[in-house]
Amino acid sequence: MAKVEKGGADYSMELKRLRSEGPARVYILRGEEDYLRDSFLGELKKHCLEPDTEAFNHHRLQGPALDMAQLTESVEAMPFMGERTLVEVRDFDVNKTSAYDPERLKGLLSDVPEWATVVFLFGPEYSPDSRLSAVKAMKKAGPDLSFSSPKESELIHWVVRRVESQGKSIEGADARYLIWVCGARMNTLIPEIIKIAGYAQGEYITKQDIDAVARRAPETTIFNLTDALGSRAYDKAAGLMADLLADRDEPPQKQIAMVSEQFRRLYVARVAADSGRGEDYITTCIPELAGRSYPLRLLKSACKNYSQERLARAVSLCAWCDYRMKDTGGEPETLMKELLAQLAMDRS
Repeated sequence: MAKVEKGGADYSMELKRLRSEGPARVYILRGEEDYLRDSFLGELKKHCLEPDTEAFNHHRLQGPALDMAQLTESVEAMPFMGERTLVEVRDFDVNKTSAYDPERLKGLLSDVPEWATVVFLFGPEYSPDSRLSAVKAMKKAGPDLSFSSPKESELIHWVVRRVESQGKSIEGADARYLIWVCGARMNTLIPEIIKIAGYAQGEYITKQDIDAVARRAPETTIFNLTDALGSRAYDKAAGLMADLLADRDEPPQKQIAMVSEQFRRLYVARVAADSGRGEDYITTCIPELAGRSYPLRLLKSACKNYSQERLARAVSLCAWCDYRMKDTGGEPETLMKELLAQLAMDRS
């Protein structure tokens, strides 16, 4: 199921190798899909650690800075009443060389003891820069697995199986809608599936059940917001902006970036429509939509409510709001509301 980026090791092959040959000495596990990253880490734990001695042989280090003395001590520690040790390093900022000693790290990775496995887990915010010598040394020392979201068909199948594990069923179309509403991150979908399955009265989870209790992903709210502006539904847009500002998990600085990105997507789709280009053009410009038929179809429909010129002005207004938010000390919520008013006034 794991989709591995170009240049990374093959996930299925590495999983087979792990089960047949045992753990490698170094792994890089990176990418946005933390559920899949942690699933592979779980497989590593099964092969490296024994339940009775896990507390002694599982060494955990947390970034962004890395204590080289602590890492060296962990890597060189002999297993206690077991055959292997596992050194887990999460979200270490390998790109910031002032946070560690690159030469010492390279030397350590070139001579990891046969009883040790060192696994570096990187979230998107700490994605390693392959141009750095320390990153090259990490990749030379062991497999590099990059986990991104599965294909839409695979994710739908996974949702169906997760729903069945809760004693319910769901049709493929409704599973696709659930992914659209809640986002494609598997760790985000799991609690939503549990909640919706607990709410649903019938055998099947329906779109109505999803709408009733699902927590919408910010990206979905932002799409609905820009769609409401495009169709001149300004009261609806104001309500969606209020929902967005009430979401304390996402700061306004990130929200404005997401609004701007959505207008850029709409602009690409409008250019494609006006020039007679197909979906390949859109997915080349917006690679994350490749294989995502539902959001792609919605985007192509939504862009029809805008002209290229209006979308270009919307992107410019978002950039100006972002600048004011970062450099003038303006109140973020006030600036976001002003942006909504400016977008609504552009009715050309």
